[in-house]
Amino acid sequence: MEGPRILESTPGNTRQNQTIDMNRKEGTMTMKVQTRGKMSQTKFQTLVDNYLDDMRRRGCTDDSILTNRRSLSRFVRYVSQDSHYDGSRFTLHHINRQALESYINQLYQCKIRWRSHPNRAPQPGKLSPFTIRKEIRILKGFGTWLNRKGFDNPFSTLVVPEVPERLVMILSDEEIEKIMASINRSTPAGSRLYAIVLFLLDSGPRISEVAGARLPDLNLESRQIRIVGQGNKERIVPFGNRTGMAFLRYIHLNRPSPMLHKYDQLFLSMGGMPMNRGSLSSVLYRLKRASGVQRLHAHLFRNTFAVKYLTNGGDLFTLQRILGHESLEVTKRYLSLTNVQVQLQYDSYSPVDRLSQNGRRRFGNKRAQSAP
Repeated sequence: MEGPRILESTPGNTRQNQTIDMNRKEGTMTMKVQTRGKMSQTKFQTLVDNYLDDMRRRGCTDDSILTNRRSLSRFVRYVSQDSHYDGSRFTLHHINRQALESYINQLYQCKIRWRSHPNRAPQPGKLSPFTIRKEIRILKGFGTWLNRKGFDNPFSTLVVPEVPERLVMILSDEEIEKIMASINRSTPAGSRLYAIVLFLLDSGPRISEVAGARLPDLNLESRQIRIVGQGNKERIVPFGNRTGMAFLRYIHLNRPSPMLHKYDQLFLSMGGMPMNRGSLSSVLYRLKRASGVQRLHAHLFRNTFAVKYLTNGGDLFTLQRILGHESLEVTKRYLSLTNVQVQLQYDSYSPVDRLSQNGRRRFGNKRAQSAP
């Protein structure tokens, strides 16, 4: 029986094989280029919708999805108008270096803040470095997703800018008293607002976490509530006696009947609908005007809780779990302000500095008498 024939590796055959391999590689590369060329013609809005759907499947919060949608829509709206493209036909092919530079420059040169904010009226002023960084990070995150799905990434050259270290601001005791005094707890809306403010001050949740808090997850006996934070991660958050009493009064006396049986959110509108981040922000905006604390916003409550918790003797690791920080480094930023608060407290209650003038004189005289 004749064995298998083996192709001899002659110089001619070698060159022939190399030519075949090169043709195959060139053909593969051509197919990839053609495929990417066709993919670059996909409508930008279709890609954005798929990206947001993917964020939803990965457990991203509704706020994060909405923020990405608004940022990407602003980008398309600006670039399509600046380049005289039809926004509905805008594709990746229309995004080039010039378009990106133009968009980034207008972020830095923008003179109107909150132009498309859902809860704030537009005001004169430049965008903060933190806002600009957020917009660029959203574009880069979208570009990374595009590359992972086989599309060209037109945002790969973008550089996320450095930002100055943000100073943590907190509410003073006087401001907290003004806020509490401006709430009429005898009304259903006031009872709800009082419970919300105490919850924000006592446990430091994010405003989106307050909106998502559910009545079945509230345990008044153990004074704990399960909330869903960033990345769809659950955690248990404690609260104090006073906040628990505010919850109890609101739930049993003033919480409206839900419009639908499935609405089990803790905080409902007066019409029985679940409150969201926008409606909560509107309530806090009215509280700002009523109290006269003009710098009031939801995150200020969170900062105040964190600093006062540490100042009152709480430990950093427990605070990290309560706030829902993945990294302890994020929680540590409250330490610097806590040290300032400790110094202020010390300056107010220093045993030596609080001695009366006569006492200090006697103390000085005694030291003078005892000197040789």
